[in-house]
Amino acid sequence: MKNKMKNINKWIAGVSLAVVISFASCTKDSNLFDLDINVDPNNPTKGSVKLLLPEAERRMANWLNGLVQTQMGAVGQISASDSYGYGANGFYGSWSSFYTGWGKDVDEIIKAATEAGNKPYLGVAQAMKAYGFVTMVDLFGTCPYTEAFGGNLAEQNINPKFDAGKDIYAACYKLLDDATANLNAASSISISPDIFYSGSKANWIRFVNTLRLKMKITERRVNPNSKADIQAALTATGGLVTGTANDFTWKYGSQISPELRHPWYTAGYLSQMDFTYVEVDMMWKMFLKKDPRFPFYYKRQTSYLLNPNNPTDKGATPVQGAYLVYENSAWEQGVAAGVLSRTKADTQFLAGFFGRYRGDQAGVPQDQDYRTAPGVYPAAGLYDDRNGAPVLLRSGGGNKGRGDGISPFMTSWMVKFWQAEAELAYSFGDPRATAEAAVREHIAYVAAFGASKDANAKAPAAADVTAYVNAFLADYDAAPTAEAKINAVLYQAWIAGWGNGFEAYNAMRRTGYPTGLKPPITLYSQFALRWPVPATEGALNPNAPSPLPVYFTEPVFWDVVKFKF
Repeated sequence: MKNKMKNINKWIAGVSLAVVISFASCTKDSNLFDLDINVDPNNPTKGSVKLLLPEAERRMANWLNGLVQTQMGAVGQISASDSYGYGANGFYGSWSSFYTGWGKDVDEIIKAATEAGNKPYLGVAQAMKAYGFVTMVDLFGTCPYTEAFGGNLAEQNINPKFDAGKDIYAACYKLLDDATANLNAASSISISPDIFYSGSKANWIRFVNTLRLKMKITERRVNPNSKADIQAALTATGGLVTGTANDFTWKYGSQISPELRHPWYTAGYLSQMDFTYVEVDMMWKMFLKKDPRFPFYYKRQTSYLLNPNNPTDKGATPVQGAYLVYENSAWEQGVAAGVLSRTKADTQFLAGFFGRYRGDQAGVPQDQDYRTAPGVYPAAGLYDDRNGAPVLLRSGGGNKGRGDGISPFMTSWMVKFWQAEAELAYSFGDPRATAEAAVREHIAYVAAFGASKDANAKAPAAADVTAYVNAFLADYDAAPTAEAKINAVLYQAWIAGWGNGFEAYNAMRRTGYPTGLKPPITLYSQFALRWPVPATEGALNPNAPSPLPVYFTEPVFWDVVKFKF
């Protein structure tokens, strides 16, 4: 027994020595047990660009879509922040989710791709970074750029300096130049997965060129070389966004779990119905002008005529004249335009125009079953056939329609509207033809999109489209000056901006157009010339501007109009 124990002890000792030798062979110095026990292989400190890119794209789309409603409210399309009562920290979430979310992801891609010599991913990340910071400047006017994303550096910087908007634009032009060079460089690396453009470097180059054009249009009033710069951007090598194959849009799915549907759909078509109010002025203008997109944009839920003298109905009845079915002036306009007759059927139809006027600060009653909802474009809800019955969206648990809509961020028709504006401003090209092409393209796109999402959608008659376009061209021709023609063009761009918000808000600040929109009933401040930098940032970051810019008196660098009501 003793001999057996001696043999076992010798065996244990031998194994222990072998383990020690094995450890020793892995060490960098003579200390056998100097192990880096704080490195977790399942949680790497550096992300893979292949994993980071699709997540950054998803976060980017969510962030951009989250900004849309406030901008649409600012220009009178939906009821969202439309009295400009922006809180001191009202946009803290948008600010922080850029710097700690997808903006940070893109910065990490740039670092990793630079280190690895991965030029395709580097080019894509540079393009996305430029888009993000251009958007931040357009909204906030100033923000950290040069020292951004320094919170986890070896020399940590949690108080980045703020850069001037003009300087950030200049840096973003450099980013776009670098992105173009990297995307054009020979490489065997494929960009995959890539949710936006499925790895197409050609489409990313179109994105870069189109973003450059967008920037040149936005800052055209403060750029002495604007005409030449815009003309160069319009003819950039590689081309611009020219159609559905290379439009910069986010495409939602129809999957319910996990929820992948368009945010407007989930807000308007599920059982809770918490979509905000449609702004009545835009809806009414489209209806009076017989806009072919009207049944694609809006979905009526009711034909019930609320009785403001009935206590049950009174609390839900839209106020401030927004309940058009009771407005005699609305009937007069509708009859004169040939879109209404004083019949029971038209009364029930008009009762479905259930929204609010801009700046209406009345309380929110239990009116979910009456509100006009977003239609089949862009949310992939339902088409609204005037001759069909309205649909109560919440009944049966909701989920009517598909929800696989889009968010249109940078598209071919936007390019044409920008081009028409520049052609009018600088007297080149054929702005009338360009503007007509933009309007026709958007109508065709909306109709085709609607037909692909709702089998009940009906393509507008060619004669109706032609009549609408001819009416626009008549207004265009009657405009006595180039500026007045730009106003007519930007009205059409405002209509086409349903679901976007960015371009109408920028155009309003850049030009003051379109005029003729119904002003807010209530104003907490004047028109918002920018968004307020969060007060929290001002309080905690000693390098923030002091005092912080006032959002309704201090414009962004490219705004010389300083629009006021």
